[in-house]
Amino acid sequence: MEITKKKCSFEEHKETDAIIYCVRCQIYMCNKCENLHSKLFKNHQIFSLDKDIKDIFTGFCNEKEHFQKLDFFCKTHNQLCCAFCISKIKTDNIGNHKDCEVCKIEDVKTEKMSKLKENIKKLEELSNDLQESIDKLKIIFETINESKETIKNDIQKIFTKLRNELNNREDEILLEIENKYNELYFTQDIIKSGEKLPSTIKLSLEKGKLIEKEEDNNNLSSFINNCIIVENSIKDINVINDNIKKCNNSNDIIIKFVPEEEGVNNFIETIKKFGELNIYNKKILGSTSILNNDIDKQNLILYWIKEKTNKDNIKFELIFKMSENGSKGEDFHKSCDNKGPTLTLIKTTKNKIFGGFSPLSWSNIGGNQYDKSNQTFIFSLDLLKKYDMININKLSVKFNSNGPVFGDCDIEIFKNMKQGNSFANSNCNFLSNRNLELTGGKGEYEKFETEELEVYRVIY
Repeated sequence: MEITKKKCSFEEHKETDAIIYCVRCQIYMCNKCENLHSKLFKNHQIFSLDKDIKDIFTGFCNEKEHFQKLDFFCKTHNQLCCAFCISKIKTDNIGNHKDCEVCKIEDVKTEKMSKLKENIKKLEELSNDLQESIDKLKIIFETINESKETIKNDIQKIFTKLRNELNNREDEILLEIENKYNELYFTQDIIKSGEKLPSTIKLSLEKGKLIEKEEDNNNLSSFINNCIIVENSIKDINVINDNIKKCNNSNDIIIKFVPEEEGVNNFIETIKKFGELNIYNKKILGSTSILNNDIDKQNLILYWIKEKTNKDNIKFELIFKMSENGSKGEDFHKSCDNKGPTLTLIKTTKNKIFGGFSPLSWSNIGGNQYDKSNQTFIFSLDLLKKYDMININKLSVKFNSNGPVFGDCDIEIFKNMKQGNSFANSNCNFLSNRNLELTGGKGEYEKFETEELEVYRVIY
């Protein structure tokens, strides 16, 4: 922070920075004035200006351009102030306390004095553990900083991966362009070899005419080789002409990079919105044994419920735990009936975790009674998958003397809640035909043993 500079109060030194302030004289002094002042006045209280002058009490208001004595006290802000501070006309830096409860400093002296002894005692008590508190604060800060750096490193890894993939894709497309143009047209090697071709052809022609007139029957291999040279020269010329013809035939072909400008702009907008920081509550479901402090899965459930209900500030209250409250259907209804929206978590002995959310209250009214809501859903936390109702006109939640039941027995907990079924057939409300992903089973239904079951009241 930049230190506020004050100039010497002596007129002749008014352009020189002050180094001290004298409380008794109420003046700022430069080095020369300070030497003389210290000789004349041995007992005056002075402050060094090697730190921000706002930390020094001068008896004058620190507000810019005020230059007034602190004759008043603002009870609203527990702060000394000057006449400008309480001015009824409020302009820049003036009248900031015009609407506050203000009194003269003499009127608050008795009140401050009466609290001073109490505050000194309190300060002494607090100061005893101050160093320990500071040390704890340092440890907490280090932990917080480590967490911050971990998140930053994770973000950098993700964006480095994105950049690498983008660079790799760029290289792939550039290589593809090279291959496509070579395939449709020709390579630069054709030009380089073609530039040498006229002189080579000239020599081939001369040699061909020579051997035609003077056939050397005594050196047949040399004769055949010269003939091959002439033939290859014809091929080389044909390569040039064929490529010209190939290019002429390719005039109707257009090579274009997609996406075009609109696609690029859309991609850039996507990148700008990529990623977000979410602040998670570590204790969304409290000390749940089923999720065992798995914050990501707890927040996933919270997101699903927010998405379905369009509600914010959702809280959860554990109202039933099978291992503590009993394993009978009546135990469940005793704790969970008429409690409004609820979240049910189920863990099987095969370590499958699934459950359901319903905005409707549970009730034990006997028989196979049904109710429905299109906000109801079931889910698998092993697959991180939510199942909405296949048909909202079908019944979604079943109320009877069993434990919690979702849909037409998509999830069914029996009266002995240690036993359950998951059905998947044409009558189901959530799970499609032959779909038993919740329990990992096969066929139309799968029995399971319940290891733990928890029900949370969902509070909007």
